[in-house]
Amino acid sequence: MKIFIAGGGTGGHVYPAVAIANELKYRHADWEIEFVGRSDSIEGRVAKQEGYLLHNIDVIGYERFLGKIEKTRVILKLCKSMFESMSLIRKHKPDMVIGTGGYVCGPIVYVAALKKLPTLITEQNVIPGFTIKTLSKVASRVCVSFPETVNIMARPERCIVTGNPVRREFGLFTKEIARKTLKLKQSDKFLLIFGGSLGASSINEAVKTLLWAYKDDKNVHIVHVTGDETFEEYKRSLKEEGLDTDKYKNINILSYTNDMPLLLNAADLVICRSGATTIAEVNYVGVAAIYIPYPYAANDHQMKNAISTRDKGASVVIKNDELSGKILATAVESLLKDDKLLSKMALKSRSMGIRNSTQLLCDEIEEILSTV
Repeated sequence: MKIFIAGGGTGGHVYPAVAIANELKYRHADWEIEFVGRSDSIEGRVAKQEGYLLHNIDVIGYERFLGKIEKTRVILKLCKSMFESMSLIRKHKPDMVIGTGGYVCGPIVYVAALKKLPTLITEQNVIPGFTIKTLSKVASRVCVSFPETVNIMARPERCIVTGNPVRREFGLFTKEIARKTLKLKQSDKFLLIFGGSLGASSINEAVKTLLWAYKDDKNVHIVHVTGDETFEEYKRSLKEEGLDTDKYKNINILSYTNDMPLLLNAADLVICRSGATTIAEVNYVGVAAIYIPYPYAANDHQMKNAISTRDKGASVVIKNDELSGKILATAVESLLKDDKLLSKMALKSRSMGIRNSTQLLCDEIEEILSTV
């Protein structure tokens, strides 16, 4: 069997694709799993890291705020990517095409459906994005993370709730093993901060107050992942403000990390955006969280994602336009000093996780292919 998997633009679309690919290879070592996407985007980098071939297609996203000239360029690129997708399918003859979201997966999944190939798409968020909602009209199967998403799709009868695929690596650690690996004492508090694969400038700025508050605190350890694009400028700005984090053993500022499964398993508290894949990983492990939803997400889906966890007692939510260093520091301090509350939130978080989501989704893939 040869499977094409497409999804990209952000880690929220790429890492579910990797989870699916790895599970399929685990089950079927002889299957050929290949990625489709942009080689200059995150899917290109991650596919290479994971050892998968990526077929490049030239496509860009359609944003509502683009001007007429930019929108025309997007449409022309879309037409080009459709022809590239036709050529890829004709040349490589995949048995099935899977889309995990983002504009990248649109052309290849749509062309595959037109050619009557089996297709499966996944939607991570409560409210589906434009690409997945459009593809749900033609896809053979639609796998969603939330039950309330089913009736929003064009073909509800083709939908199944599987949860959001999470990589096996997140299940390889216990909290005890992860903390021993990082040389953390049982009494230490470990705070993990990240803004997603692209970073988040508003979070980075607010976190400066935390860095000042906990610098050289032997009982509080912080790992802050800034994102590649802002790392150098962020480190420089901290030094200009008089805070050289390299001097403090309890603070580690990173541009990017491949060790998220290890770090997340070790964490007592996470501060991050509320993309569906991020929440799925946090809930899979079971960690208390402070979510700061990205305010420009389509249909405000990140806020809806975050509220669903807050209402179940697993998180605190701070709106991006209300975020400040003082507000964030106050929220962190109140949580770090309350072990019972942190433990309760962690248990609530874990109770929301679907730990066999990848397996359920791959069961669907096998079932579809068994009828071909």
